[in-house]
Amino acid sequence: MTRKTDSLLNFANITLHRARLTELTNVQALLEECATQFRLAHGLGMWGIATTTRQLERHTTSNQIMLVQYMGVSVATFTLTRVAPHWVTPGVFEDDSLSAAYLSDFVVMPSFRQRGVGSWCIEKACDYARTHQASVLRTAVYTQLQDSLTFALTVGFIPSMGTTHPDRTYLEKPVIPLDVRPME
Repeated sequence: MTRKTDSLLNFANITLHRARLTELTNVQALLEECATQFRLAHGLGMWGIATTTRQLERHTTSNQIMLVQYMGVSVATFTLTRVAPHWVTPGVFEDDSLSAAYLSDFVVMPSFRQRGVGSWCIEKACDYARTHQASVLRTAVYTQLQDSLTFALTVGFIPSMGTTHPDRTYLEKPVIPLDVRPME
């Protein structure tokens, strides 16, 4: 895939870290701006993103809220957890026995889309899954968000063959666990 020169980013200037409590306003602003755009573009009501600082503070204790910055500007955020989020009910994934990591609340600022930031974030989420001994990364995408679904399929997610939901598409991406055995 060829990209225009003006859209290329210097990935040496991208950082990823777990959001600190002092940065939750940055995370909140990213989530709210993207949620507003989705609501306007797709006619969605309130969708499953934690938008208050108090909700985000609760999330930080049990989840990894990640903040992506480009040259110091917050451009993306996502949440990773080993505990199944509220949207995972028994049977939505074909094999509930697999060791899984869950990706949710994933947004990239519109001006940074189509520039490799989203793919980079998915690579980092897969790294998280591998280091936590998960064999699969799972997520859900609202069915109305065709661009998001297309992106997820492009970066290697496949639809789960478990229970279907009228408003969500459940997806999973196999990750190869790290081989932690010492070399001989």
